[in-house]
Amino acid sequence: MKKNKVFYGWWIVIASAIVLAITGPAAVAVANIFQGPVTSEFGVSNGQFAISNLLILIISVIFSPSMSQKMASGHFKQSFCMGLICYILGLAGYAFAPNIWVFYALSILAGFGYLATTMIPVGLLINHWFVKDRGLATSYAMSGLGIGGIIFSQLVTFLIGNFGWRMTYLAYAIIMLIIVLPIGLFIFKPYPEEMGLQAYGANLGDNQTGKVSDTATESGLDFDQVKTNAFFIALLVASVLIGIVNNGGLGQFPPFFTELHGPSTAATLISLYSGIGIIGKLILGKVNDKTGIVVSTIYAAGLLVATYLLMTQASHLPLAYIAAITFGLGNAIGTIMPPLISADIFRAGSYAKAYGMVQSATMLGMAVGSLVTATIADLANSYQVSWLVLAIASGLAAFMIITSYRQAKTKY
Repeated sequence: MKKNKVFYGWWIVIASAIVLAITGPAAVAVANIFQGPVTSEFGVSNGQFAISNLLILIISVIFSPSMSQKMASGHFKQSFCMGLICYILGLAGYAFAPNIWVFYALSILAGFGYLATTMIPVGLLINHWFVKDRGLATSYAMSGLGIGGIIFSQLVTFLIGNFGWRMTYLAYAIIMLIIVLPIGLFIFKPYPEEMGLQAYGANLGDNQTGKVSDTATESGLDFDQVKTNAFFIALLVASVLIGIVNNGGLGQFPPFFTELHGPSTAATLISLYSGIGIIGKLILGKVNDKTGIVVSTIYAAGLLVATYLLMTQASHLPLAYIAAITFGLGNAIGTIMPPLISADIFRAGSYAKAYGMVQSATMLGMAVGSLVTATIADLANSYQVSWLVLAIASGLAAFMIITSYRQAKTKY
């Protein structure tokens, strides 16, 4: 009977997807839905409102390495739950903010919550619980981001329209408290050993957890010995580029599509790539498990190159739809690849340090991606140049990731 039980790691995956569906969109995907009513009440510009989102991302850039190490050093639940409380207080505090300056202060608080409840903890959990099917488990968990974005964009829009933006922030905070906190307290288990289990695929011939090898989780490089080596620096630069090409599209596709085809068609295109993004994460995880880092990187980056080349011709509506599809499939690289490549290169004891640095670099790219894309378009007086730059950056990122990965595997 014991062998027929569902491996608990899969419950971790489901719980992670639920957590990301709630905590992820609040600071990124649905944040701009609040922009209109907040700027109107406070009498500030859209750019001033955007600073609050930027502050949240900056917290992740600065503190991802330290948060990753703290969570991996026996303080997972404490860090997760304290971060969640910060997130809840930040969102609830928005509901009572008298001006934009208090809003900024609360964004810093929410930033620590976002950091402690999204990519870092989920990446650590999947790495601890899975050796076999790690890519698939990661993609299932990360799919919560897309699902949550779809659900909460509709819910937040409805709540703001009927109850106002302040009550909507308060309602979001209550949802986090009721759903996410119990998951953090009672479902999340940082290590399978806490339950007398082993990571999925840790032991050869284990029918419960699959198979790989006894030393699967101990192979790899020591982070402290290679952190200044050229391959790792190149990997960090590539991660910044990945963040830029991901958020460059996410941030600037909406105004670009609206300008070309009107708000209704733009909304359809945005929904299309958001929905396909869920499938894209699942496909990329499976491709990685079957073929490895090199092929999965070529696959995802190739789709992004195709996307931005298609965007240069997006005035033709059929090509805009194709670009939305390829973008939905390819932009999974920004969430799926950082934990997978970190786990593939570094041994278990170094994973937290390496993943924290790689995630920090990716978040840096995401923080500036939309701004960089818009700035290039302003200077060139055309989005065409922006799309070409992002296409080149996608190819360059893939080249640097593959080169860094091969050097790590052969020279160190």
